Amino acid sequence: MLILIVIILCIVAGVSFYKHHNFLGSITIVLLIMAQALLVMDSQYHYATKVNDDIHISQVKPITSIHDNHVMVTKGIKEGKTTYQAFATKNKTNSKPHIILNKDKKVLVNREKNHQNQLVTNNHQYQYTNQFANLLFAGITNQNQLKQQVVTYNLGNDWYLLSKGQLKSVAKKLKSKSFQNKLTNTVKISVQKKIKRNPKLLKQPQKLKIIQNQLIKSKIGSLLKDSEASS
Repeated sequence: MLILIVIILCIVAGVSFYKHHNFLGSITIVLLIMAQALLVMDSQYHYATKVNDDIHISQVKPITSIHDNHVMVTKGIKEGKTTYQAFATKNKTNSKPHIILNKDKKVLVNREKNHQNQLVTNNHQYQYTNQFANLLFAGITNQNQLKQQVVTYNLGNDWYLLSKGQLKSVAKKLKSKSFQNKLTNTVKISVQKKIKRNPKLLKQPQKLKIIQNQLIKSKIGSLLKDSEASS
C-alpha cells in the first residue's frame, strides 16, 4: 500500500503544480519525501516484523563409499571475481545427485560420530506482527520473505570432503600394488598383536573379521583425511 501511496502522491503533486496549486503541490511533495523515506528505511529495517525459522530435514547419502568411509564431492565454481563452493551428495530416497551451492546462502558441514547424515535447511523468514503493517509494506518486505538461508550437513566423522581430482588420485593410490602391500602388512601386524594380547580371538573368526575391517577402514580413512587436508 505504501508503494501505491507514493504513486498517488506523485500524480497529485504533478497535477497540483500543473494547475498552479503550489501550496497543495508543496504539501504533497513533503508527504512524498516522507513516504519515500519510510519506504527506503523499511527495505533496510523491516518494520513490524519478526524472524521465524522454517526448518526442513532430509537424509543424504555419499557420492561414493570406500570401506565404510564416505565421500562428499566438492567443487569451486567461479563467477566473475567470486568463487563459490558446490557440495554434492546423493538423495537417500532415489540416489540422485543433490548439489548445494553456497551462493546466497550459508553452508556448514558438521562432522561428529553420532550424526545421522542429515541435510538441515533453515530458512530465516520475515513475518509481520500485525495485518496493517503487512498491508502497508506489501511489496517492500513481503510475508515470509527470506532473510537468510542456512544449510547444514550433519554428517558422521567418517565422511570426507574431496574434489573430483582428489577422489581420482585416492582411487589410483588404492589400486597401486605398493599401497595394497603396505595395507595388507599393516593390518596383518595389527591383527597379530591383538591375537597375542587375546589368544581367544583365534576361535572367533567373525570378531577377527570385524577387527580386520575396522583396521582397513581406519587406514583408508587416514588416506582420505590426508587428501582432504591437501586441498
